[in-house]
Amino acid sequence: MIEVFEDLVTNRHVNALRWKNSGRKIFGYFCSYVPEEIIHAAGIIPVRVMGGSDAITLADVHLPSYVCCFSRSCYDLGLKGVYNYLDGVVFSYTCDTMVSLYNIWRKDLETPYVGFVDPLCAKRETSRKYFREETARFRVSLEKFLGREISEDRLEKSIEIYNENRKLLKKVYELRKNSAPPLSGVEALSIVRSSTLAPKEEHSRLLENLLNEISERQDAPEPGLRILVSGSVIYDSEILKMIEDAGGLIVTDDLCTGTRYFWDMVNPKTSPLVAIADRYYERIPCPCNYPPEKRLEHIMNLVKDFKVEAVIFVLQKFCDPHLFDYPFMEDRLKEVEIPTLLIETEHVTSPIGPLKTRIEAFFETIQ
Repeated sequence: MIEVFEDLVTNRHVNALRWKNSGRKIFGYFCSYVPEEIIHAAGIIPVRVMGGSDAITLADVHLPSYVCCFSRSCYDLGLKGVYNYLDGVVFSYTCDTMVSLYNIWRKDLETPYVGFVDPLCAKRETSRKYFREETARFRVSLEKFLGREISEDRLEKSIEIYNENRKLLKKVYELRKNSAPPLSGVEALSIVRSSTLAPKEEHSRLLENLLNEISERQDAPEPGLRILVSGSVIYDSEILKMIEDAGGLIVTDDLCTGTRYFWDMVNPKTSPLVAIADRYYERIPCPCNYPPEKRLEHIMNLVKDFKVEAVIFVLQKFCDPHLFDYPFMEDRLKEVEIPTLLIETEHVTSPIGPLKTRIEAFFETIQ
Protein backbone atom coordinates (compact mmCIF):
# COMPACT_ATOMS: atom_id res chain seq x y z
CA MET A 1 0.00 0.00 0.00
CA ILE A 2 2.68 2.49 1.06
CA GLU A 3 5.45 0.85 -0.97
CA VAL A 4 4.25 2.32 -4.25
CA PHE A 5 4.77 5.86 -2.92
CA GLU A 6 8.17 4.99 -1.48
CA ASP A 7 9.15 3.52 -4.86
CA LEU A 8 8.30 6.81 -6.58
CA VAL A 9 10.76 8.54 -4.25
CA THR A 10 13.51 5.92 -4.29
CA ASN A 11 13.41 5.33 -8.06
CA ARG A 12 12.60 8.89 -9.10
CA HIS A 13 15.36 9.09 -11.72
CA VAL A 14 14.47 5.71 -13.24
CA ASN A 15 10.81 6.71 -13.42
CA ALA A 16 11.63 10.09 -14.99
CA LEU A 17 13.73 8.39 -17.66
CA ARG A 18 10.85 6.01 -18.38
CA TRP A 19 8.44 8.91 -18.87
CA LYS A 20 10.98 10.72 -21.04
CA ASN A 21 11.51 7.63 -23.20
CA SER A 22 7.75 7.50 -23.74
CA GLY A 23 7.99 10.90 -25.45
CA ARG A 24 7.24 13.26 -22.55
CA LYS A 25 9.35 16.27 -21.64
CA ILE A 26 10.59 16.47 -18.04
CA PHE A 27 11.27 19.72 -16.18
CA GLY A 28 12.90 19.94 -12.78
CA TYR A 29 12.01 22.68 -10.31
CA PHE A 30 13.93 23.64 -7.19
CA CYS A 31 11.27 25.28 -5.04
CA SER A 32 7.59 24.96 -4.15
CA TYR A 33 7.10 28.58 -5.28
CA VAL A 34 7.47 27.54 -8.94
CA PRO A 35 3.94 27.48 -10.49
CA GLU A 36 3.80 23.86 -11.60
CA GLU A 37 0.39 24.24 -13.21
CA ILE A 38 1.91 26.26 -16.06
CA ILE A 39 4.56 23.60 -16.70
CA HIS A 40 1.90 20.88 -16.60
CA ALA A 41 -0.38 22.84 -18.95
CA ALA A 42 2.51 22.95 -21.43
CA GLY A 43 2.41 19.15 -21.61
CA ILE A 44 5.54 18.75 -19.48
CA ILE A 45 5.96 16.59 -16.36
CA PRO A 46 7.34 18.72 -13.50
CA VAL A 47 9.49 16.91 -10.92
CA ARG A 48 11.14 18.37 -7.86
CA VAL A 49 14.93 18.51 -7.95
CA MET A 50 16.24 16.95 -4.75
CA GLY A 51 19.63 16.11 -3.37
CA GLY A 52 20.86 12.61 -2.65
CA SER A 53 22.59 10.69 0.11
CA ASP A 54 25.81 10.04 -1.81
CA ALA A 55 28.95 11.97 -0.92
CA ILE A 56 29.33 15.40 -2.52
CA THR A 57 32.51 15.10 -4.59
CA LEU A 58 32.24 17.57 -7.49
CA ALA A 59 30.14 20.50 -6.26
CA ASP A 60 32.47 21.37 -3.39
CA VAL A 61 35.09 22.43 -5.95
CA HIS A 62 32.66 25.11 -7.16
CA LEU A 63 30.69 26.00 -4.01
CA PRO A 64 32.03 26.95 -0.56
CA SER A 65 31.32 24.70 2.41
CA TYR A 66 29.04 27.31 4.01
CA VAL A 67 26.47 26.85 1.24
CA CYS A 68 23.53 24.67 2.37
CA CYS A 69 23.78 20.95 1.71
CA PHE A 70 20.60 20.98 -0.41
CA SER A 71 22.15 23.31 -3.00
CA ARG A 72 25.51 21.54 -2.96
CA SER A 73 23.96 18.08 -3.30
CA CYS A 74 21.60 19.09 -6.14
CA TYR A 75 24.43 20.76 -8.04
CA ASP A 76 26.68 17.76 -7.41
CA LEU A 77 24.09 15.45 -8.96
CA GLY A 78 23.80 17.85 -11.89
CA LEU A 79 27.57 17.79 -12.46
CA LYS A 80 27.56 13.98 -12.27
CA GLY A 81 24.94 13.77 -15.02
CA VAL A 82 22.18 12.37 -12.82
CA TYR A 83 19.80 15.10 -14.04
CA ASN A 84 20.81 14.90 -17.72
CA TYR A 85 17.32 13.65 -18.54
CA LEU A 86 15.82 17.06 -17.71
CA ASP A 87 14.61 19.14 -20.66
CA GLY A 88 14.49 22.17 -18.39
CA VAL A 89 14.97 23.42 -14.84
CA VAL A 90 13.18 26.27 -13.09
CA PHE A 91 14.59 28.18 -10.13
CA SER A 92 12.91 30.58 -7.75
CA TYR A 93 14.32 33.44 -5.69
CA THR A 94 13.94 31.92 -2.25
CA CYS A 95 17.43 32.79 -1.04
CA ASP A 96 20.66 34.27 -2.39
CA THR A 97 22.17 30.80 -2.69
CA MET A 98 19.40 29.70 -5.03
CA VAL A 99 19.95 32.76 -7.24
CA SER A 100 23.65 31.95 -7.43
CA LEU A 101 22.89 28.30 -8.19
CA TYR A 102 20.66 29.43 -11.06
CA ASN A 103 23.56 31.35 -12.60
CA ILE A 104 26.08 28.56 -12.02
CA TRP A 105 23.74 25.86 -13.39
CA ARG A 106 23.03 27.96 -16.48
CA LYS A 107 26.77 28.43 -17.09
CA ASP A 108 28.13 24.97 -16.27
CA LEU A 109 25.39 22.54 -17.30
CA GLU A 110 23.73 21.97 -20.65
CA THR A 111 20.08 21.77 -19.63
CA PRO A 112 18.12 23.03 -22.69
CA TYR A 113 15.85 25.40 -20.74
CA VAL A 114 16.86 27.20 -17.54
CA GLY A 115 14.11 29.45 -16.14
CA PHE A 116 13.66 31.68 -13.14
CA VAL A 117 10.56 32.81 -11.24
CA ASP A 118 10.79 35.61 -8.69
CA PRO A 119 7.97 35.48 -6.09
CA LEU A 120 9.23 38.54 -4.15
CA CYS A 121 9.59 38.55 -0.38
CA ALA A 122 7.39 41.35 0.96
CA LYS A 123 3.61 41.12 0.84
CA ARG A 124 2.10 44.26 -0.68
CA GLU A 125 -0.42 44.83 -3.45
CA THR A 126 2.41 46.01 -5.69
CA SER A 127 4.08 42.66 -5.01
CA ARG A 128 0.93 40.81 -6.06
CA LYS A 129 0.82 42.80 -9.30
CA TYR A 130 4.49 42.07 -9.91
CA PHE A 131 4.07 38.33 -9.36
CA ARG A 132 1.10 38.19 -11.72
CA GLU A 133 3.33 39.78 -14.35
CA GLU A 134 6.16 37.41 -13.44
CA THR A 135 3.85 34.41 -13.88
CA ALA A 136 2.75 35.72 -17.28
CA ARG A 137 6.41 36.15 -18.29
CA PHE A 138 7.12 32.57 -17.25
CA ARG A 139 4.26 31.35 -19.45
CA VAL A 140 5.58 33.32 -22.44
CA SER A 141 9.10 32.00 -21.83
CA LEU A 142 7.84 28.41 -21.91
CA GLU A 143 5.79 29.09 -25.04
CA LYS A 144 8.88 30.44 -26.82
CA PHE A 145 10.94 27.43 -25.77
CA LEU A 146 8.29 24.94 -26.91
CA GLY A 147 7.18 26.85 -30.00
CA ARG A 148 3.50 26.55 -29.10
CA GLU A 149 0.83 28.32 -27.09
CA ILE A 150 -0.24 27.30 -23.59
CA SER A 151 -4.00 27.79 -23.88
CA GLU A 152 -6.41 29.01 -21.21
CA ASP A 153 -8.27 25.69 -21.45
CA ARG A 154 -5.10 23.75 -20.69
CA LEU A 155 -4.36 26.02 -17.72
CA GLU A 156 -7.87 25.46 -16.37
CA LYS A 157 -7.50 21.69 -16.74
CA SER A 158 -4.14 21.74 -14.94
CA ILE A 159 -5.65 23.77 -12.10
CA GLU A 160 -8.38 21.14 -11.75
CA ILE A 161 -5.84 18.28 -11.71
CA TYR A 162 -3.54 19.96 -9.19
CA ASN A 163 -6.39 21.00 -6.89
CA GLU A 164 -7.67 17.43 -6.89
CA ASN A 165 -4.26 16.13 -5.82
CA ARG A 166 -4.06 18.74 -3.05
CA LYS A 167 -7.52 17.79 -1.77
CA LEU A 168 -6.55 14.11 -1.64
CA LEU A 169 -3.32 14.89 0.24
CA LYS A 170 -5.37 16.89 2.74
CA LYS A 171 -7.62 13.86 3.23
CA VAL A 172 -4.53 11.78 4.00
CA TYR A 173 -3.49 14.36 6.58
CA GLU A 174 -6.98 14.39 8.11
CA LEU A 175 -6.42 10.75 9.06
CA ARG A 176 -3.42 11.82 11.13
CA LYS A 177 -5.62 13.82 13.49
CA ASN A 178 -6.81 10.52 14.99
CA SER A 179 -5.51 9.42 18.38
CA ALA A 180 -4.08 6.37 16.58
CA PRO A 181 -3.19 7.53 13.05
CA PRO A 182 -3.06 4.78 10.40
CA LEU A 183 0.12 6.29 8.92
CA SER A 184 3.48 7.13 10.45
CA GLY A 185 5.02 10.52 9.81
CA VAL A 186 7.74 8.92 7.68
CA GLU A 187 5.08 7.29 5.50
CA ALA A 188 2.94 10.42 5.19
CA LEU A 189 5.89 12.60 4.19
CA SER A 190 6.99 9.98 1.68
CA ILE A 191 3.52 10.24 0.15
CA VAL A 192 3.85 14.03 -0.18
CA ARG A 193 7.38 13.81 -1.60
CA SER A 194 6.19 11.29 -4.18
CA SER A 195 3.55 13.82 -5.28
CA THR A 196 6.36 16.17 -6.31
CA LEU A 197 8.01 13.42 -8.37
CA ALA A 198 5.17 11.93 -10.41
CA PRO A 199 2.49 13.01 -12.90
CA LYS A 200 -0.34 14.38 -10.77
CA GLU A 201 -3.01 12.32 -12.57
CA GLU A 202 -1.18 9.09 -11.75
CA HIS A 203 -0.46 10.16 -8.18
CA SER A 204 -4.09 11.09 -7.50
CA ARG A 205 -5.21 7.60 -8.56
CA LEU A 206 -2.72 6.12 -6.11
CA LEU A 207 -4.03 8.39 -3.34
CA GLU A 208 -7.62 7.33 -4.04
CA ASN A 209 -6.59 3.68 -3.74
CA LEU A 210 -4.75 4.41 -0.49
CA LEU A 211 -7.73 6.22 1.04
CA ASN A 212 -10.03 3.34 0.08
CA GLU A 213 -7.75 0.72 1.64
CA ILE A 214 -6.16 2.45 4.64
CA SER A 215 -9.01 1.65 7.05
CA GLU A 216 -8.21 -2.07 6.67
CA ARG A 217 -4.56 -1.66 7.59
CA GLN A 218 -3.40 -4.11 10.25
CA ASP A 219 0.14 -2.79 10.86
CA ALA A 220 -0.60 0.82 11.86
CA PRO A 221 2.16 2.64 13.78
CA GLU A 222 2.27 2.61 17.57
CA PRO A 223 0.95 5.78 19.29
CA GLY A 224 3.63 8.14 20.57
CA LEU A 225 4.35 11.72 21.57
CA ARG A 226 2.57 13.83 18.95
CA ILE A 227 5.21 15.79 17.02
CA LEU A 228 5.12 18.55 14.42
CA VAL A 229 8.29 18.75 12.29
CA SER A 230 9.19 22.16 10.83
CA GLY A 231 11.84 22.98 8.25
CA SER A 232 12.51 23.27 4.54
CA VAL A 233 13.03 20.39 2.12
CA ILE A 234 13.60 16.96 3.67
CA TYR A 235 14.62 14.42 1.05
CA ASP A 236 16.21 11.89 3.43
CA SER A 237 13.91 10.24 5.98
CA GLU A 238 16.68 9.16 8.37
CA ILE A 239 16.05 11.88 10.97
CA LEU A 240 12.29 11.39 10.73
CA LYS A 241 12.76 7.67 11.40
CA MET A 242 15.01 8.53 14.34
CA ILE A 243 12.29 10.74 15.85
CA GLU A 244 9.67 8.03 15.55
CA ASP A 245 12.00 5.25 16.72
CA ALA A 246 12.68 7.32 19.86
CA GLY A 247 8.99 7.30 20.78
CA GLY A 248 7.60 10.23 18.81
CA LEU A 249 4.83 10.11 16.24
CA ILE A 250 5.04 12.81 13.58
CA VAL A 251 1.39 13.76 13.07
CA THR A 252 1.88 16.86 10.92
CA ASP A 253 4.52 19.23 9.60
CA ASP A 254 5.49 22.68 8.40
CA LEU A 255 7.73 21.66 5.49
CA CYS A 256 8.02 22.68 1.86
CA THR A 257 7.96 18.95 1.12
CA GLY A 258 4.90 18.71 3.38
CA THR A 259 1.93 20.94 4.17
CA ARG A 260 3.38 24.12 2.67
CA TYR A 261 3.50 22.33 -0.69
CA PHE A 262 -0.17 21.36 -0.99
CA TRP A 263 -2.19 23.23 1.65
CA ASP A 264 -3.59 26.03 -0.53
CA MET A 265 -5.85 25.67 -3.57
CA VAL A 266 -6.04 27.62 -6.81
CA ASN A 267 -9.34 29.48 -7.22
CA PRO A 268 -10.99 27.84 -10.26
CA LYS A 269 -13.46 30.71 -10.71
CA THR A 270 -10.87 33.35 -11.60
CA SER A 271 -8.90 33.91 -14.80
CA PRO A 272 -6.52 30.92 -14.74
CA LEU A 273 -3.20 32.75 -14.95
CA VAL A 274 -4.25 35.28 -12.29
CA ALA A 275 -5.59 32.46 -10.10
CA ILE A 276 -2.33 30.53 -10.34
CA ALA A 277 -0.25 33.62 -9.52
CA ASP A 278 -2.49 34.52 -6.56
CA ARG A 279 -2.34 31.00 -5.15
CA TYR A 280 1.44 31.06 -4.98
CA TYR A 281 1.44 34.65 -3.74
CA GLU A 282 -1.06 33.92 -0.93
CA ARG A 283 0.08 30.39 0.02
CA ILE A 284 1.46 29.42 3.42
CA PRO A 285 4.82 31.19 3.18
CA CYS A 286 8.33 29.89 3.54
CA PRO A 287 10.80 31.92 5.64
CA CYS A 288 11.97 33.65 2.46
CA ASN A 289 8.75 35.68 2.68
CA TYR A 290 8.06 38.50 5.10
CA PRO A 291 6.36 38.92 7.53
CA PRO A 292 6.51 35.52 9.30
CA GLU A 293 3.16 35.82 11.13
CA LYS A 294 1.17 33.92 8.47
CA ARG A 295 3.48 30.92 8.73
CA LEU A 296 3.30 31.13 12.53
CA GLU A 297 -0.50 31.13 12.32
CA HIS A 298 -0.32 28.01 10.13
CA ILE A 299 1.90 26.27 12.68
CA MET A 300 -0.36 27.28 15.58
CA ASN A 301 -3.42 25.97 13.73
CA LEU A 302 -1.67 22.67 13.09
CA VAL A 303 -0.65 22.43 16.76
CA LYS A 304 -4.29 22.85 17.77
CA ASP A 305 -5.93 20.69 15.08
CA PHE A 306 -3.48 17.78 15.32
CA LYS A 307 -3.11 17.94 19.12
CA VAL A 308 0.64 18.48 18.81
CA GLU A 309 2.66 18.05 22.02
CA ALA A 310 6.06 19.26 20.75
CA VAL A 311 7.68 20.86 17.71
CA ILE A 312 11.01 19.72 16.29
CA PHE A 313 12.77 22.09 13.90
CA VAL A 314 14.91 20.14 11.41
CA LEU A 315 16.95 22.86 9.70
CA GLN A 316 19.82 22.60 7.28
CA LYS A 317 23.05 24.13 8.45
CA PHE A 318 23.67 27.50 6.73
CA CYS A 319 20.00 27.84 5.69
CA ASP A 320 19.83 31.55 6.52
CA PRO A 321 16.06 32.14 5.98
CA HIS A 322 15.03 29.32 8.32
CA LEU A 323 17.69 30.05 10.92
CA PHE A 324 16.71 33.73 10.98
CA ASP A 325 13.06 32.77 11.60
CA TYR A 326 13.78 30.11 14.21
CA PRO A 327 14.16 32.36 17.33
CA PHE A 328 10.85 34.08 16.55
CA MET A 329 9.03 30.77 16.07
CA GLU A 330 10.62 29.25 19.17
CA ASP A 331 9.61 32.22 21.36
CA ARG A 332 6.01 32.22 20.13
CA LEU A 333 5.67 28.47 20.73
CA LYS A 334 7.13 28.76 24.22
CA GLU A 335 4.54 31.42 25.01
CA VAL A 336 1.83 28.78 24.50
CA GLU A 337 3.90 26.14 26.35
CA ILE A 338 4.82 24.02 23.33
CA PRO A 339 8.30 22.49 23.82
CA THR A 340 10.72 22.83 20.91
CA LEU A 341 13.93 21.17 19.79
CA LEU A 342 16.33 22.38 17.08
CA ILE A 343 18.23 19.85 14.98
CA GLU A 344 20.70 21.24 12.44
CA THR A 345 21.60 18.86 9.65
CA GLU A 346 24.43 18.63 7.16
CA HIS A 347 24.70 16.44 4.07
CA VAL A 348 26.26 13.72 6.17
CA THR A 349 23.88 13.52 9.12
CA SER A 350 25.30 14.06 12.59
CA PRO A 351 26.47 10.88 14.34
CA ILE A 352 23.36 8.84 15.05
CA GLY A 353 24.21 8.03 18.69
CA PRO A 354 24.43 11.59 20.09
CA LEU A 355 21.47 12.79 18.01
CA LYS A 356 19.32 9.87 19.15
CA THR A 357 20.28 10.64 22.75
CA ARG A 358 19.28 14.32 22.31
CA ILE A 359 15.88 13.36 20.92
CA GLU A 360 15.23 10.79 23.66
CA ALA A 361 16.28 13.29 26.36
CA PHE A 362 13.95 15.89 24.83
CA PHE A 363 11.03 13.45 24.94
CA GLU A 364 11.82 12.56 28.56
CA THR A 365 11.57 16.22 29.61
CA ILE A 366 8.05 16.33 28.15
CA GLN A 367 6.74 13.01 29.41
